[in-house]
Amino acid sequence: MTKTLRRAGWFLALALVAACVTVNIYFPAATVEKTADQIVSDVYGEKPPEPENGAPGEPKPSSEARTRPALASRLADLIERIGPAEAQAAEATTVSNAAIRGLKNQLAQNFQELKPFYEKGNVGIGQDGMLVVRNQDGLALPDVARMRRLVSADNQTRAQLYQEVAKALNLQSSQVGQVQEIFARKWIEEAPKGYYVQAGGAWKRK
Repeated sequence: MTKTLRRAGWFLALALVAACVTVNIYFPAATVEKTADQIVSDVYGEKPPEPENGAPGEPKPSSEARTRPALASRLADLIERIGPAEAQAAEATTVSNAAIRGLKNQLAQNFQELKPFYEKGNVGIGQDGMLVVRNQDGLALPDVARMRRLVSADNQTRAQLYQEVAKALNLQSSQVGQVQEIFARKWIEEAPKGYYVQAGGAWKRK
Protein backbone atom coordinates (compact mmCIF):
# COMPACT_ATOMS: atom_id res chain seq x y z
CA MET A 1 0.00 0.00 0.00
CA THR A 2 2.87 2.33 0.92
CA LYS A 3 4.67 1.58 -2.37
CA THR A 4 1.47 2.26 -4.31
CA LEU A 5 1.02 5.61 -2.59
CA ARG A 6 4.66 6.45 -3.18
CA ARG A 7 4.36 5.68 -6.88
CA ALA A 8 1.18 7.72 -7.12
CA GLY A 9 2.99 10.60 -5.45
CA TRP A 10 5.84 10.40 -7.98
CA PHE A 11 3.42 10.34 -10.90
CA LEU A 12 1.58 13.35 -9.47
CA ALA A 13 4.86 15.25 -9.02
CA LEU A 14 5.96 14.49 -12.57
CA ALA A 15 2.58 15.60 -13.92
CA LEU A 16 2.87 18.89 -12.03
CA VAL A 17 6.39 19.48 -13.37
CA ALA A 18 5.27 18.72 -16.92
CA ALA A 19 2.35 21.12 -16.57
CA CYS A 20 4.70 23.90 -15.47
CA VAL A 21 7.13 23.46 -18.34
CA THR A 22 6.75 26.18 -20.98
CA VAL A 23 7.77 25.18 -24.49
CA ASN A 24 9.31 28.09 -26.36
CA ILE A 25 8.63 27.73 -30.09
CA TYR A 26 11.15 29.55 -32.26
CA PHE A 27 9.75 32.31 -34.46
CA PRO A 28 12.02 34.04 -37.03
CA ALA A 29 10.63 37.53 -36.46
CA ALA A 30 13.49 39.33 -38.24
CA THR A 31 13.07 37.24 -41.39
CA VAL A 32 9.30 37.73 -41.45
CA GLU A 33 9.83 41.46 -40.86
CA LYS A 34 12.16 41.80 -43.85
CA THR A 35 9.89 39.66 -46.00
CA ALA A 36 6.91 41.85 -45.11
CA ASP A 37 8.96 44.98 -45.86
CA GLN A 38 9.80 43.69 -49.32
CA ILE A 39 6.34 42.44 -50.24
CA VAL A 40 4.45 45.48 -48.93
CA SER A 41 6.84 47.85 -50.74
CA ASP A 42 6.41 45.90 -53.99
CA VAL A 43 2.62 45.85 -53.70
CA TYR A 44 2.35 49.56 -52.96
CA GLY A 45 4.95 50.22 -55.64
CA GLU A 46 6.42 53.23 -53.90
CA LYS A 47 9.84 51.97 -52.89
CA PRO A 48 12.49 54.50 -54.06
CA PRO A 49 14.89 53.14 -56.70
CA GLU A 50 18.35 52.11 -55.61
CA PRO A 51 21.04 54.58 -56.77
CA GLU A 52 23.39 53.16 -59.38
CA ASN A 53 27.08 52.88 -58.61
CA GLY A 54 29.01 55.81 -59.98
CA ALA A 55 25.89 57.76 -60.96
CA PRO A 56 26.58 61.38 -61.97
CA GLY A 57 26.48 63.86 -59.11
CA GLU A 58 27.18 61.26 -56.43
CA PRO A 59 30.27 61.83 -54.26
CA LYS A 60 33.12 59.41 -54.74
CA PRO A 61 33.59 56.92 -51.93
CA SER A 62 36.07 57.98 -49.28
CA SER A 63 38.98 55.88 -48.13
CA GLU A 64 36.87 54.90 -45.12
CA ALA A 65 34.11 53.67 -47.40
CA ARG A 66 36.61 51.68 -49.46
CA THR A 67 37.62 49.77 -46.33
CA ARG A 68 34.03 48.61 -45.74
CA PRO A 69 34.22 45.51 -47.99
CA ALA A 70 37.17 44.25 -45.92
CA LEU A 71 35.25 44.90 -42.71
CA ALA A 72 32.20 43.17 -44.15
CA SER A 73 34.34 40.15 -45.02
CA ARG A 74 35.67 40.00 -41.47
CA LEU A 75 32.13 40.28 -40.11
CA ALA A 76 31.01 37.41 -42.34
CA ASP A 77 33.86 35.27 -41.00
CA LEU A 78 32.84 36.14 -37.44
CA ILE A 79 29.21 35.26 -38.13
CA GLU A 80 30.29 31.92 -39.56
CA ARG A 81 32.29 31.16 -36.42
CA ILE A 82 29.65 32.12 -33.84
CA GLY A 83 27.20 29.48 -35.04
CA PRO A 84 23.95 29.13 -37.01
CA ALA A 85 21.56 30.51 -34.37
CA GLU A 86 23.59 33.66 -33.77
CA ALA A 87 24.26 34.07 -37.49
CA GLN A 88 20.56 33.91 -38.29
CA ALA A 89 19.87 36.61 -35.72
CA ALA A 90 22.72 38.79 -37.01
CA GLU A 91 21.79 38.60 -40.68
CA ALA A 92 18.11 38.05 -41.40
CA THR A 93 17.06 37.40 -44.99
CA THR A 94 13.76 37.41 -46.82
CA VAL A 95 11.89 34.28 -47.84
CA SER A 96 10.35 33.75 -51.26
CA ASN A 97 9.19 31.06 -53.66
CA ALA A 98 6.94 30.77 -56.71
CA ALA A 99 3.75 30.65 -54.62
CA ILE A 100 4.69 33.72 -52.57
CA ARG A 101 5.69 35.69 -55.67
CA GLY A 102 2.43 34.76 -57.39
CA LEU A 103 0.38 35.93 -54.40
CA LYS A 104 2.40 39.15 -54.17
CA ASN A 105 1.74 39.87 -57.86
CA GLN A 106 -1.96 39.24 -57.36
CA LEU A 107 -2.02 41.67 -54.43
CA ALA A 108 -0.23 44.28 -56.53
CA GLN A 109 -2.85 43.88 -59.27
CA ASN A 110 -5.66 44.10 -56.71
CA PHE A 111 -4.10 47.24 -55.26
CA GLN A 112 -4.23 49.03 -58.62
CA GLU A 113 -7.90 48.14 -59.02
CA LEU A 114 -8.73 49.18 -55.46
CA LYS A 115 -6.95 52.53 -55.63
CA PRO A 116 -10.07 54.58 -56.45
CA PHE A 117 -11.87 53.08 -53.45
CA TYR A 118 -8.89 53.71 -51.16
CA GLU A 119 -8.63 57.32 -52.31
CA LYS A 120 -12.34 58.03 -51.78
CA GLY A 121 -12.24 56.47 -48.33
CA ASN A 122 -14.65 53.68 -49.25
CA VAL A 123 -12.03 51.07 -48.33
CA GLY A 124 -9.63 51.14 -45.41
CA ILE A 125 -6.99 48.91 -43.85
CA GLY A 126 -8.14 47.32 -40.61
CA GLN A 127 -5.88 46.91 -37.60
CA ASP A 128 -5.51 43.22 -38.47
CA GLY A 129 -4.14 44.20 -41.89
CA MET A 130 -7.24 43.07 -43.75
CA LEU A 131 -9.29 45.38 -45.97
CA VAL A 132 -12.58 46.78 -44.70
CA VAL A 133 -15.45 48.34 -46.64
CA ARG A 134 -15.97 51.59 -44.73
CA ASN A 135 -18.82 53.08 -46.74
CA GLN A 136 -20.44 53.24 -50.16
CA ASP A 137 -20.44 57.02 -50.53
CA GLY A 138 -20.56 58.28 -54.11
CA LEU A 139 -20.69 54.80 -55.64
CA ALA A 140 -23.21 53.39 -58.08
CA LEU A 141 -24.57 49.92 -57.38
CA PRO A 142 -22.27 48.19 -59.92
CA ASP A 143 -19.26 49.88 -58.31
CA VAL A 144 -20.37 48.76 -54.86
CA ALA A 145 -20.59 45.16 -56.05
CA ARG A 146 -17.17 45.40 -57.71
CA MET A 147 -15.60 46.96 -54.60
CA ARG A 148 -16.96 44.25 -52.33
CA ARG A 149 -15.78 41.54 -54.71
CA LEU A 150 -12.28 43.04 -54.86
CA VAL A 151 -12.04 43.42 -51.08
CA SER A 152 -13.13 39.82 -50.50
CA ALA A 153 -10.66 38.49 -53.08
CA ASP A 154 -7.82 40.61 -51.70
CA ASN A 155 -8.40 39.44 -48.14
CA GLN A 156 -8.39 35.83 -49.28
CA THR A 157 -5.09 36.41 -51.08
CA ARG A 158 -3.58 38.03 -47.98
CA ALA A 159 -4.58 35.05 -45.85
CA GLN A 160 -3.04 32.67 -48.39
CA LEU A 161 0.16 34.74 -48.42
CA TYR A 162 0.56 34.44 -44.65
CA GLN A 163 0.04 30.70 -44.89
CA GLU A 164 2.68 30.39 -47.64
CA VAL A 165 5.22 32.50 -45.76
CA ALA A 166 4.71 30.32 -42.66
CA LYS A 167 5.02 27.15 -44.76
CA ALA A 168 8.23 28.39 -46.43
CA LEU A 169 9.73 28.99 -42.97
CA ASN A 170 8.54 25.60 -41.65
CA LEU A 171 6.40 27.28 -39.01
CA GLN A 172 3.52 25.69 -37.15
CA SER A 173 -0.06 26.55 -38.03
CA SER A 174 -0.38 28.30 -34.66
CA GLN A 175 2.31 30.78 -35.76
CA VAL A 176 0.49 32.04 -38.85
CA GLY A 177 -1.16 34.66 -36.64
CA GLN A 178 2.27 36.06 -35.75
CA VAL A 179 3.10 36.36 -39.45
CA GLN A 180 -0.16 38.24 -40.01
CA GLU A 181 0.54 40.62 -37.10
CA ILE A 182 3.85 41.68 -38.65
CA PHE A 183 2.32 42.13 -42.10
CA ALA A 184 -0.61 44.07 -40.62
CA ARG A 185 1.75 46.59 -39.06
CA LYS A 186 3.59 47.00 -42.38
CA TRP A 187 0.37 47.45 -44.41
CA ILE A 188 -0.67 50.25 -42.06
CA GLU A 189 2.74 51.92 -41.67
CA GLU A 190 3.49 51.97 -45.41
CA ALA A 191 -0.01 52.86 -46.63
CA PRO A 192 0.08 55.88 -48.99
CA LYS A 193 -0.89 59.31 -47.74
CA GLY A 194 -4.64 59.93 -47.71
CA TYR A 195 -5.58 56.28 -47.11
CA TYR A 196 -7.70 55.28 -44.11
CA VAL A 197 -6.18 52.96 -41.54
CA GLN A 198 -7.52 51.59 -38.27
CA ALA A 199 -5.61 52.04 -35.02
CA GLY A 200 -7.02 51.15 -31.62
CA GLY A 201 -10.43 50.59 -33.17
CA ALA A 202 -10.66 54.12 -34.61
CA TRP A 203 -10.23 55.15 -38.24
CA LYS A 204 -7.78 57.85 -39.21
CA ARG A 205 -6.63 59.28 -42.52
CA LYS A 206 -2.90 59.18 -43.11
